[in-house]
Amino acid sequence: MPVITPANTKGGVGKTTTAIFLASEYARAGRNVTVVDLDKQGSASAWADKAADRDVALPFAVEVSNIRRLSRLADEKGSDHVLIVDTPPGDSAVIEGAIDASDFVVIPVSPSEMDTDRLWETIPTVRDNQFYGCLVTSAVLHTNLLKDILQVLDDNEVSRFKTVVRRAQRYPKAVGYRPGPDPAYADVMAEIEAAL
Repeated sequence: MPVITPANTKGGVGKTTTAIFLASEYARAGRNVTVVDLDKQGSASAWADKAADRDVALPFAVEVSNIRRLSRLADEKGSDHVLIVDTPPGDSAVIEGAIDASDFVVIPVSPSEMDTDRLWETIPTVRDNQFYGCLVTSAVLHTNLLKDILQVLDDNEVSRFKTVVRRAQRYPKAVGYRPGPDPAYADVMAEIEAAL
């Protein structure tokens, strides 16, 4: 069972959005999937609760948990299950614990200098030979900001997704609803599966 963790020490870079949309794509592909909400803010579980209250429940479970239970939860779910772990910003113990338990780490980063600065704090927590990729989110295509972050990642030989998630209204508007098919996150899922 793969454990996939969107992680970044910075908030607001798209960790919860990535977790929910990626889980939706796995569910759409017929996989059993659970999002594990380790964030004290409870964004993933609040998303699930709002969707259920609107009678558009998410097609996967969202479970509130803690870092001590993560490996046990992975064992309980079995090998045919995908766990996607939503992590908090700034809590290095939880972030590092989630990364340690992961088969693949997705590091969302938006094309801004502040987000890029925090990226360098997150990458060292990834273990040697562990699969990971930086996922550029909230990108405006054909801009210098996007070109610059891709160049910085490539110049520093940082593993990154070929897929770039564009800035779009559909992501913030999806909070509290079941996400529809999303080609960008379907491509992210395909890239993860190819790596694993």
